[in-house]
Amino acid sequence: MNDKTSEKVTVMPEEHSPLKEEMDELKREMRSAKWFDWVQSHQKEITGAVAGLVIVLMLSGLWIERERSQSEIAATLYQQAINATDSTEKKALLESVIKQFTSNSYAALASMQLARVDPANAEKHLQRLMQHGKVLEEWVWQARLDLAEIHIAKGDKAAAKALLEKVVGKQYQQLRYYLLATLAEDAAEKTALLQKALNAESNDALLKQKIESLLPQQAV
Repeated sequence: MNDKTSEKVTVMPEEHSPLKEEMDELKREMRSAKWFDWVQSHQKEITGAVAGLVIVLMLSGLWIERERSQSEIAATLYQQAINATDSTEKKALLESVIKQFTSNSYAALASMQLARVDPANAEKHLQRLMQHGKVLEEWVWQARLDLAEIHIAKGDKAAAKALLEKVVGKQYQQLRYYLLATLAEDAAEKTALLQKALNAESNDALLKQKIESLLPQQAV
């Protein structure tokens, strides 16, 4: 038997060959070099971007801290106004909240309170409340109904009706239907509106009693 024929040639798989490994390493070095060159050539832009980011983060933190501090001061001043027993002092404190913290939600609350403390200018206070950027929807509903009552008292039925035609939450529907009933010129329409008011969710026992007294006996 010929020994040469029994010899086997060992071939190293291509994926494990030293040559391929060297080529891969060379490619990695080239990519690293290109990345390093890019970083070097854009160093100023990168430094500026990082610095800009740091500044933005710092300013954001300062702004958040300032807002928190402003809210705490506004809350304290508002609470002082609520606790004040003298109407003149209460009015002055509420007006101070609005003046110093215009964009804060406590300014909206102060406008709501001023409408009660300063009835002569209630319309102005309620309008400001409804236009405030941080007012809750429920506050707008209540302010709208309060403003409608003011217009009814002044005899401006058109202005009152325009406010009452807008949708409010179910907890405000009873008062809305009642006020609409006071504007109704037709007896049947008035009765129907009073019945709707009676059937609506009630949060005011006195108002409910008043509605019951106004309804014809058979409608109760």
